[in-house]
Amino acid sequence: MVSVEELKKYYPFNKMEEKFLPLLINEVSFSDFLMNQDIFSNDDNKIFAKYVVSGQVEINSPTGRSKLVKSTSMQSFYPIGEVNSPKKLVSQVKSKNATVMMMNNIFLDQFNVWNNLFKESGPESHLRGHASYNWVIGLLKSKAVQMLPRGHVDQMFKNLEPLNVKAGEEIITEGEAGDYCYVIVSGEAEVWKCAAEGEELVATLGEGTLFGEHALVSKEPRTASIRMKTDSKLMRLVGEKFSSLLKSHVVRWITTDTAVNEMKEGAILVDVRELDEFEENNNLNSINIPVDYLREMSEERLSFDKTILTVSNSGLRCASAAFLLATLGYDVYSIQGGVGGLDKTMEKMDYT
Repeated sequence: MVSVEELKKYYPFNKMEEKFLPLLINEVSFSDFLMNQDIFSNDDNKIFAKYVVSGQVEINSPTGRSKLVKSTSMQSFYPIGEVNSPKKLVSQVKSKNATVMMMNNIFLDQFNVWNNLFKESGPESHLRGHASYNWVIGLLKSKAVQMLPRGHVDQMFKNLEPLNVKAGEEIITEGEAGDYCYVIVSGEAEVWKCAAEGEELVATLGEGTLFGEHALVSKEPRTASIRMKTDSKLMRLVGEKFSSLLKSHVVRWITTDTAVNEMKEGAILVDVRELDEFEENNNLNSINIPVDYLREMSEERLSFDKTILTVSNSGLRCASAAFLLATLGYDVYSIQGGVGGLDKTMEKMDYT
């Protein structure tokens, strides 16, 4: 619907490096609307920045002011309304039909940070000289990174360290402590887990995939091994820096009192301990999904429409679980005080 050359006319794409535009054109989407329809009916600019690429749309603000945006005017080259504004906007298509170009607000904002950092970096910077920048797209689209404040995105890129690796090289070993997380700049990696008959290949990872971050959150041993399928280039982020940039903004903690009140409102309590631990002490009216099985069982047993509360013995595993579920798109909190603390609070607050 819009070519790379046409994308150059729109803000902030007109301020970006031209080499990034062919990548960004793949991240825009288009929606068609009929006369009198409201282009804000789904997200009111909270999710997508919107541009009128054909037709005419009248925009109405809560103050009663209105303006007509025509695809043939300069206004159409800027996002409609105030992006991420709490103001409730409504609109009405005034032409027979209209087409709106959209891009995820958070992604667009964070890519702008990357673009500015790239422009400021010197020729020897580790951020420059890549044959492809698809890895940047993949990294910025990861749920964990999308939860970062704007200023921390800048720091994340600045603290990445380049790493060249060979096919067959093991980057992460199951059972070992976590020290780094990684993003694949080029090449492929394989995820292996120990099984009764040896090892089992469970996944293949490609460009832009962030991996190794969960052990940094939980402080528990790696749950799988990662080996390079091809000669590859990675970027890595040291664990302490990861924790300061990502963990504190992704994992949200609540007290046991707050947790009980959330449960009364319909929140789902997920005990992420191993099954034998759960069976030994299970008085919390919870469902049991051990951390290692969360990814594969979450869709079947959890709901995106419900708040999720994670609990374990010490808090480390529930933090790891909350991080994983948050990156999958769930509204999730970790409970301070563990199973024992929650059990006492439920008894005190007479929760049944």
